[in-house]
Amino acid sequence: MIIPPFQIALMVLGAFAVLAGLAYIDRMIPETRRGLFRVPAVIALACGFFFGVQRLIPDFGASVDVVKGVIAGVAAACVFYEAHRIGARRPIAEKWKKFIGLALGIAAVLAYYNGFRNGYDKAYHRHELFHYYLGAKYFPELGYDHLYKCTVVAQDELGKYQYVNEDTGRTLFIDMGKEARHPDRKVRNLGEDNLLVSAQRFTEHPETCKDHFKSPERWEAFKQDIAFFRRVSDREYFNKMQLDHGFNPPPVWTVAGKFFSDLAPASTRFMQILATLDLVYIGGMLVALYWAFGWRVAAVGAIFWGCQSPAPMLWTAGAFLRQDWLFFLVLSVCLTKKKYPALAAAALVYAALLRIFPGLVVVGWLGVVFWQLLKHKRLTKEQLKMLAGGTAAAAVLISASVYVCGKDSYKEFATHTLKVHDETPLTNHMGLRVLLAQKTPIEIPALGIGVGPTSGRMKYTEDNKLSDAFSIWKKMRNDRYAMLKPIAWGINALLLGFFLYVAKRMKNMWLAICAAQVFVITLSQLTCYYYSYMILGAPMTRVKPLRKFYELYLFGFAIVSHFAFQTFRYNDDKYWVLTLLCLALNLGQLIALAPSSLWTRIQEKLPFLKGSSPAPAPAAPAPQG
Repeated sequence: MIIPPFQIALMVLGAFAVLAGLAYIDRMIPETRRGLFRVPAVIALACGFFFGVQRLIPDFGASVDVVKGVIAGVAAACVFYEAHRIGARRPIAEKWKKFIGLALGIAAVLAYYNGFRNGYDKAYHRHELFHYYLGAKYFPELGYDHLYKCTVVAQDELGKYQYVNEDTGRTLFIDMGKEARHPDRKVRNLGEDNLLVSAQRFTEHPETCKDHFKSPERWEAFKQDIAFFRRVSDREYFNKMQLDHGFNPPPVWTVAGKFFSDLAPASTRFMQILATLDLVYIGGMLVALYWAFGWRVAAVGAIFWGCQSPAPMLWTAGAFLRQDWLFFLVLSVCLTKKKYPALAAAALVYAALLRIFPGLVVVGWLGVVFWQLLKHKRLTKEQLKMLAGGTAAAAVLISASVYVCGKDSYKEFATHTLKVHDETPLTNHMGLRVLLAQKTPIEIPALGIGVGPTSGRMKYTEDNKLSDAFSIWKKMRNDRYAMLKPIAWGINALLLGFFLYVAKRMKNMWLAICAAQVFVITLSQLTCYYYSYMILGAPMTRVKPLRKFYELYLFGFAIVSHFAFQTFRYNDDKYWVLTLLCLALNLGQLIALAPSSLWTRIQEKLPFLKGSSPAPAPAAPAPQG
């Protein structure tokens, strides 16, 4: 897209005029009242920037990407300018750094949410709420395997359904029975082969679903909730809901999920209320960073989280409790920093029980504890409090989940998760497994690199003639990873050894959690939107070895990630490259925290590297006389 230079010049001049005007007004206001002006000024500046770019670029999606790149670029430029002013011994006033930092942070949050235009009618994500609202509310009957089959059975019984359109007030009809029995209707066969099968298999045997409901009243309530989701979705969109991979959260998530979903039957207003819960969690996450680390880390975290490409709002905005794990993961770091070890461990345990993979960062704590026991044969008071807090939280949360979900819920979850996440590759999966299971997406036809079906790329293996167009692609990815799994474990073993080497010098337990985030990439296979965990890099910008450059790395990553996302057409290629970028960023964190003697030792073993490091500054001459 070509933007006329005249429009760009007008926008730049307008931005400078606005900044100059705000600065002038700020100087005119008495010092005691400037806070009352700066807060709305920051919000107005952020909103004006975001909507100004949207006016400049008509394509909404392109404008959002440009805004994110510009915000990250401006943030990086501010860091460069700050360093220049410090070098010139003319440091910038703290109030101005805070003003610009928070303005960019607010702009990044707006950009993340597309200016709160999440693309879903009435601001709630029907696909997400279909799974999480129904899955939690009717978990005792549906478990992890029966959501889709019961959906088509309920539709079949609803038959010709009459309802009043909420917007027009007109009476409309939907022949749900005909839709359920349509010969082309397919649903995913959860709990068995996880493949797409004809819906008629279940409409012909409704007892396979209805026998799980304990009372006719519960079955009728489920049918009415299904009717709601069908009437607020068109037929094609609703049918595609049952092609996904079911309700997947662990039992602990279902405790809160069921509590909220049981409050009211499905309706537009109630779905909107449920969708706002994640906004509260995200706001709480940023407030926690501000509380524990100060305004700068909160601003860096907001800018990075809002502008990065791997975890955009596309997948989970307008959804139901999809950001709770992120809040508690970040909260555990903040509580550790503020010396609340028992609560910090409880928060981390809750995050782990909500989504499993956040628990991988506990490797950081275990690394510090390993050296503590090796040196002193006992735990510190802080570590003992962490152990007590984590144990108590696990006991309470697991007991509550067993009470709500049943004694077999964890066994069912393990079986279901293994089938969904281990045997069913998704095109937006990220992780070390993705890097190994697919060959490079970079094509060099002359050498046969990245081309043809043997590359394992969906570009060459997608077959729309099959019931599952990606079945060949999935099989090839699973087969290749099965062959390379020993390499994956070898990489993890080497990484663990290096992490222990770095952890030997760590004193801060909060830093250990942040540094251990690399294991999320190497030990798990996650859908892209979970990579918002990388906001844990923001607190690391205050650590001495990273303080001088890591903010630039985070902002640069955000810019490069958008470039990579736009460069590649197919999802598997996009997320292969994004995984590589994330791994490089996380490994860079770890290497920067290594002892300064590491490079010297490497040079002693490999003499040819001696010339690759900068020469030390010459010593000052000794004083004469």
